[in-house]
Amino acid sequence: MIQPSSTLKPASDAALATSLAKKLWPHREHESNAVKNLFCCLGLHRWRQLDLKELVPNKEVHFCFWCSEVRVDGVIYEP
Repeated sequence: MIQPSSTLKPASDAALATSLAKKLWPHREHESNAVKNLFCCLGLHRWRQLDLKELVPNKEVHFCFWCSEVRVDGVIYEP
């Protein structure tokens, strides 16, 4: 279980991003297509925000709806 913390280190941000990507991406894999993959390769992601204020306060967590990348406080993590 992830404990709430206001002082997460970048290494823990990477671990959080990897964990979220593993949990979210397999469920969206069938929704992706070649055009959306091209957009992501060009850096045109479709970001969605996750509400994780209870688990990781003071962090903005977004995930790409088309690929497995996760953005934590503006830093993009690719699993």
